[in-house]
Amino acid sequence: MSNFEITLLGLVAVSLGLAAWALKYGLKERRRRKGRPLFDGDALPEVNPQDVDEIFSETETGTALSAEAVVIGEQGSQASTTIDEVWVLAALAKKSKTIFEFGTCTGRTTYLLARNAPEGARIGTITLTPDTLDTYRAESDDPDNARWTQIAKEESTFTNFHYSGTPVEGKVEQFFGDSKEFDDTPWAGTCDLVFIDGSHAYSYVKSDTEKAIAMTKKGGLVFWHDYSPPCPGVWKYLNELGKTHPIKHIKGTRLAVLRVS
Repeated sequence: MSNFEITLLGLVAVSLGLAAWALKYGLKERRRRKGRPLFDGDALPEVNPQDVDEIFSETETGTALSAEAVVIGEQGSQASTTIDEVWVLAALAKKSKTIFEFGTCTGRTTYLLARNAPEGARIGTITLTPDTLDTYRAESDDPDNARWTQIAKEESTFTNFHYSGTPVEGKVEQFFGDSKEFDDTPWAGTCDLVFIDGSHAYSYVKSDTEKAIAMTKKGGLVFWHDYSPPCPGVWKYLNELGKTHPIKHIKGTRLAVLRVS
């Protein structure tokens, strides 16, 4: 074999090695960024924001200004919603008169919903408090029960919220207690937008979802956060519910959405 042939074979081997590495890295990065496996027959279908609502329509220069909204970055916040995720919610809040949120945490998203909602809007939100943590009721068959119980309690330590003392605080109605015990009947069929980001234990996602759908008016939207395999309670329940409800996963986010009909 000539030196040229040896060199050529070496270059081919290096190229194949680089291609294999790039494919492996690309698949790993796609899974990390999308928050979903590359191949999963049960995963929800993906859509773009403009497929969810006309407010996100695109022009030749990008997203239309109708989707402009006030947002706050996630740096330094315990909340894990990204800029794109809160932007979607905040933009839709501009056209929502009645909003409800399961899982207040720091109140960052609560504030953004209230800040962008029109005058006279009503924003309800519910969380546990440090002195009501013992009312949390996970189920024995909730996946990774102990871990998600701990996380739920860690995110329920706030009594002063991002919206506290702001001009939009008057729009917010803060509820304290376990969401499984929340009486949603006064809100039945009234909400334009509901955001579910409370406990990620399967039984809580199921309970919050059943309440959320009942609370949402026809044509209104229900959103879930953390639709991704690392959150098995959310992932499992929504993939099951997606078999009977037209739930979608918004590309590049961990948001899932259902337009109630």
